[in-house]
Amino acid sequence: MQKINLNDINPYVRFSKTMILPYDFSTNDVHACDIRLVYFYSGAAKVKMNERTYQASRGSLFLYPSSTKYSIINTHEGDTKIMSINFDYITDDARPASPIPTISDKLWNPADALEDIAFEDIPQLGEPLHLDTMQSLEPIFGEMTNEFVSPKMHDTIMLRLLMHQVLIYIARRVTLGTGQKRSGFVDQVIDYIQENYASDLSNESIGKYFNYHPNYINRVVQKRTGQSLHQYVLSCRVSKALDMLQTTNLSITEVAERVGFSSIKHFSQTFKSIYGYSPIHFRD
Repeated sequence: MQKINLNDINPYVRFSKTMILPYDFSTNDVHACDIRLVYFYSGAAKVKMNERTYQASRGSLFLYPSSTKYSIINTHEGDTKIMSINFDYITDDARPASPIPTISDKLWNPADALEDIAFEDIPQLGEPLHLDTMQSLEPIFGEMTNEFVSPKMHDTIMLRLLMHQVLIYIARRVTLGTGQKRSGFVDQVIDYIQENYASDLSNESIGKYFNYHPNYINRVVQKRTGQSLHQYVLSCRVSKALDMLQTTNLSITEVAERVGFSSIKHFSQTFKSIYGYSPIHFRD
């Protein structure tokens, strides 16, 4: 077993994509050769990791190493939308670059695991992990889907950097949860932005809604997400816009309006600053 610290990771992302689980979706007990992360955008499911079962809903995140026996059963009456990421903590050019199929529990051999890692500083990262209210990662997941579905120059490096952000955020959440009481207020602000991204979300309006000074809300959101309040709102809107561009026939003007931009010019400039391409690139 290789012992590492968070500073040692150099992730390799093998698969990173938003997926839709139909209402009758279910898997038997399986193992993955690499590490898996599953995040729930919507819907509901029963997730089993080893012998423990969890109820998943919007904001639920699951991280499990290859030694984990797992299964997922969609319990929603309709489709369930998830983010699925297959990765290694340490990049190794000798390993497969393409996605690797899962192996049934009956056929699983521990030697099939690509990594056998234990974290000395944050041991939870080397164990099956379940976290809720992880909506603040959605903008990053949107960028990771975009990099995988529409690869550009240096996409592998970009995916590595984005995955690094995700893992650092998870490490902070885990550390905060074990040492301090997590701030429910920040979660409320993030949920409010995620659910009202099309509305007036100026710093002043958010401050008025929560009856806190905008500067205070900006500080606590930046501490949690690494982005200012205004930047987080824009990231959320653009992430929603990318989803609409790839899944609907709405015009770019309609998409801009539906995610809260009053100016198509501002929308296009913001979109390109985050994703590197204009909205029309993804529509084409």
